[in-house]
Amino acid sequence: MKRLLNDVSVSSVFIAIIGLILIIMPSLTNRIIVYGIGIALLIYGIGRIIRYMKRDAAYAMVDHDMSAGLICIVSGLFMLLYSSVVIRILPYLFGLFLIFGGARSIQAAFDVRRFHGAHWKLHLVVGVIFIFFGFEAIRNPFGYAKLLTRFVGTGLLLLGIYRFLSNRRLKELRSEFMSEPDIIDQDSVKR
Repeated sequence: MKRLLNDVSVSSVFIAIIGLILIIMPSLTNRIIVYGIGIALLIYGIGRIIRYMKRDAAYAMVDHDMSAGLICIVSGLFMLLYSSVVIRILPYLFGLFLIFGGARSIQAAFDVRRFHGAHWKLHLVVGVIFIFFGFEAIRNPFGYAKLLTRFVGTGLLLLGIYRFLSNRRLKELRSEFMSEPDIIDQDSVKR
């Protein structure tokens, strides 16, 4: 569980950086974006596979490093080898990514509520806003290229920051919840 929360933090920072780049340089060509994401996926995938090879077998089976690494490598290679296809569907992919992030934020809202967190409604509203951004990006993907790039960049930046902050809050709530009497954390039980 702790490893998953750390992976969410790393991916949140990565999402925010991509969003910031899109805001600052909206005229950046789509090909550079595709190549950058493809290379990042390759590096991340290779890192996950290396981590799988070095870990204890019991933990390696649970974390799915090998499968996640292979998926990232195949996706990265596809983006590099078929960049023209990816460029045509890139606005839709960004929109879907925002919708996925919004859905995760809505789940985080209910997780915060389950752990008796105070501001779960704020997380819910943020999730709905991300889903709205995603639908807007899909609805008119090619109408205003620079505006869409900035729009998607803003959405990704906010999504990355939000996921990072909500992940930290969930860690705190989880720690508080697990410190209550009669609660056993599966991660802390030695096998």
